[in-house]
Formats: sequence, structure tokens, C-alpha cells
Amino acid sequence: MTGKIPEFHLEQFLPYLVHRVGSRLAEGFEDSLDQAGLSLQQWRAAAVLYDFGPQTMGDIARRTNINASTMTRLIGQMEKQNLVKRERPVANQRTVYVRLLTEGRRRVLNLIPKVIDYEDNVSACFSEAELRTFKTLLEKFFHSLVDEGRSIDNPEQMAG
Repeated sequence: MTGKIPEFHLEQFLPYLVHRVGSRLAEGFEDSLDQAGLSLQQWRAAAVLYDFGPQTMGDIARRTNINASTMTRLIGQMEKQNLVKRERPVANQRTVYVRLLTEGRRRVLNLIPKVIDYEDNVSACFSEAELRTFKTLLEKFFHSLVDEGRSIDNPEQMAG
């Protein structure tokens, strides 16, 4: 390599910053998830099903950014807990949809007020306008990664 090495500061490196924030956010909500009997990934999958209705496992995986093989195991665990059920529509036996069951819905409904309180607490450093802007920028950033064909499941592409 020829030329000058570019200046680099880890604490200003975007993937590092995003990872640190994400890790801290996940850690801060563990107690509520434990009380609900859900892992973070189970909560994400159940929240997708609550918000969007029955979905294919591929759709859930895309919305939660959980890889397909992990999603298959996750849905299997959730079925054993009677939280979700896999179903094949009569019109298309090749497609499998996952549906949130009563117990899964109950757990999601129990967590929603806690999730909202948690978001309010962790975002208290922002004004309402700043929070809207921050969320918009995060969505734009995420979609730019997905739309460009980058996989954020690949840690080599998002090392931080």
C-alpha cells in the first residue's frame, strides 16, 4: 500500500458506534424480556407477527434481520412454548405461514407498555424533533445497506 494511511478513530467509526448503541439497548431490556419468558429474538419475531399478522418465516427473518436457519430454530422453540403456530394455507400448500397464538399475543401485549416506557427512557436525551430525525436517519441507513445488496448479517461487512 502506498500513500498516507487515513486517519482512523475507533470511537468515531460508524459500525462501532451502531454496535455499541445496539448492544446497550438490548442489555437494558433483558429483565423485562426475562420476566415475559422471551429472548430478544423471540420478542422481535412475536412483535412482527403482532404488528403485521401471519408471515412466512422468510418475511419474519427479513423484518427482524435474523438469518433463515436461526429463524427456523427460533420458530420451533416458540411453537414448543405455544406462542406461534406454523400453518399451510389450503390454496397454497407449499407456503408456510407463522401465526401468533393467544399466549404469544398475551406476552406481546404485556411487553408493549414496557417497550414504550423503555424507548421513552432511553430517548429522553432527544427532543421529539431530534428523535423523529434520528429514527428517519436510522431507517434511511438501514435501507441503504439492504438496497445496495449488503448483508448486515455478515459481520465482516459491518465489523465494529
